[in-house]
Amino acid sequence: MDARDTRAAQAFLLHHAFVRSVAIRNAPWPGLAEDIVQQVFLEFLGKEERWDLERDLRPLLTTMTRHVALRLWRERTRQMPENIQKLADHVRQLAEERDGAAAHESDEDQLAALRVCLAKLPDKSRSLVERYYFEELSAQDIAEQLQMKSDTVCRALCRVREKLRACLGKNPASSPA
Repeated sequence: MDARDTRAAQAFLLHHAFVRSVAIRNAPWPGLAEDIVQQVFLEFLGKEERWDLERDLRPLLTTMTRHVALRLWRERTRQMPENIQKLADHVRQLAEERDGAAAHESDEDQLAALRVCLAKLPDKSRSLVERYYFEELSAQDIAEQLQMKSDTVCRALCRVREKLRACLGKNPASSPA
């Protein structure tokens, strides 16, 4: 192992707990999280010359972890007996149909509730939402316009989304009939 490999391994180990938490959330079933983390580690080291180890590695590691989890799911389901695979596909299809039907029924109510909640936001918060979601500006672009740091904009957007979620939870128009 050369110095670059050692630095890459140390960088990964600093983010081990983060990768494990992402793996737990994305593991197709319990017990695969450690397999996912190990595979991400191997792939991270295998391609370490591509990574800028001075930057925040969490977005990269999140994406890698999700891809590995999905790949493991595909590999494991290919190895399942045919009837179990059909059952898994059927359950997935039922979930998609249920989510789709629920979405169509409550879209109008959700939009009305969201409009009410948006109107309750302070002007600065509403401006961030408009720039990010309606004008489709990136957090970096908004930060440059407002002469702020992009991570400050990201945190502000996160707080605004939390306020909107809380408002939608309280708003009677947002609950299904």
